[in-house]
Amino acid sequence: MREDASRGEASQSRESNAPRLARVECAAHFPTLMPSVSRPRRAALLAAVAILAAAPLRAQDPAPVDSTVAKQLDLGAQWFRASCLECHATSLADPDFRLKWSGRTAYDLFETIRSTMPEHDPGSLTLGTYASIVAYLMKLNGMPVGTAALSSDSTALAAVRLTFVPAATAASTPR
Repeated sequence: MREDASRGEASQSRESNAPRLARVECAAHFPTLMPSVSRPRRAALLAAVAILAAAPLRAQDPAPVDSTVAKQLDLGAQWFRASCLECHATSLADPDFRLKWSGRTAYDLFETIRSTMPEHDPGSLTLGTYASIVAYLMKLNGMPVGTAALSSDSTALAAVRLTFVPAATAASTPR
């Protein structure tokens, strides 16, 4: 009897409250779609679906890529000064560096730095910090800055080939 009454109320308010009606009808039929699922579990499933449905909306909000890259380069410069400059007093923006690393991958450079530096405690920095240092060294040596921050993922790093601009152009690149 109560079910008939709620259906009657729903049909009367169909024009005035259509979105509410859709939710009422959906909620009324949901238990029949999943009869073996308990009410608390159904509520948890509905909450999970709502969260997943909202996720693409947040992912579509464009993050300022330039600021992310700039932050990574600034972080790389800070860490380089704090952890690397002590041993590498001369700039690593030089023809020897470019000659040694040209044609190799960003992963090769990342892994060399990660496994050997800092000298007193190799591997002690976070992977993100090592990626920031590599990004800074790439920029310092004239590689074009990308549109996204350099990842610390080995597969992504292996896909980046180190190709440096000629020394004269690299020297004029702002740092």
